Amino acid sequence: MNIEQVSFSEDVLIFEERFSKIDADFLIPNVDLNEQLQKEQKIDDFIAEIQEASADLSLQKSARARLFALEGKAQLVAGRKGKAKSLYESSVSAYKGDAHAAILLSRISPSENPTEIESKSSEVSDKSLLILESALNLYKCKRYNDSVAKFDEAFLNLAPFYRESYGKIRDMAWNLRSVDSQSVISDILPLKEINVLQMLFIAREKSDFLYNFLNGKRGDKDLFSKVSASGLLNPVSKPLDEKNAVSSSDRVSKYIAARFLWNLFVAKNPNTSATKYSSRLSSSPVFDVAADNPDFDAILGCVENEFMSLDDGKNFAGERSVPAIEFDGFLEKLK
Repeated sequence: MNIEQVSFSEDVLIFEERFSKIDADFLIPNVDLNEQLQKEQKIDDFIAEIQEASADLSLQKSARARLFALEGKAQLVAGRKGKAKSLYESSVSAYKGDAHAAILLSRISPSENPTEIESKSSEVSDKSLLILESALNLYKCKRYNDSVAKFDEAFLNLAPFYRESYGKIRDMAWNLRSVDSQSVISDILPLKEINVLQMLFIAREKSDFLYNFLNGKRGDKDLFSKVSASGLLNPVSKPLDEKNAVSSSDRVSKYIAARFLWNLFVAKNPNTSATKYSSRLSSSPVFDVAADNPDFDAILGCVENEFMSLDDGKNFAGERSVPAIEFDGFLEKLK
């Protein structure tokens, strides 16, 4: 069957772009309740607006079919499978051959083969969208190397907004390509926010830094208590007290990451003074880090040695959450 190439109005493309951003956001796990609620509100707003647009009687059949398919994908993301099925039927009734409709059907009834969707390439107008869907499926299956290759192939012929939306998933796949899918950290590394225990899991699995502190044992039992007892989670610029102590469930901020990394660095380099900065500086060269900050030395040490950076070139933004993959990058620099 030969499918003619279809061009769409700017309004339809805007909906397509908006959905691609929503879809990509839902693929990245997060533990923040407010952020999750914001995602859900965005998808509800999107559905309400696309329903209004698809009711326009002046729409071409192909445009209406695409809007129905996009709404169906949004309804499926929101967990409304029945509505998604109905919208798929509406889409193919309006116009057969829309790639988003084919993708919607594959999401409603997924195949065990992550690239099965590409077998529909002779039936739809845009094969590149099917390749992108294969990339997403491979990512979900933790076949990261294959996923990266598919992403790069799809982006060659898709509108630039697809790279902007799904590029973060592609980059995540690239960063995860060497991780064993059975590893304890394979489910941690995609997280946008991690706790201290998860940070220690990453450090243990991705380096040998903790080997001596754990007496050569790699078990999960007492991981936090052993690392904590070693002093690796203590500040060096101020004495440890209730205010600056951390627990295993605490969110990892840049402050906590810097403290842990600096203690590891000093342990690896015994000739380095842990308080080399606070012992000679009375003011801070970093705008948003006070000289009396308990992690003053850790922050300056990590920045000077380029394990970490200033977010805007001036501020450390120490309260910001550190995504797992970013922390993994810090460890790589520390090696």
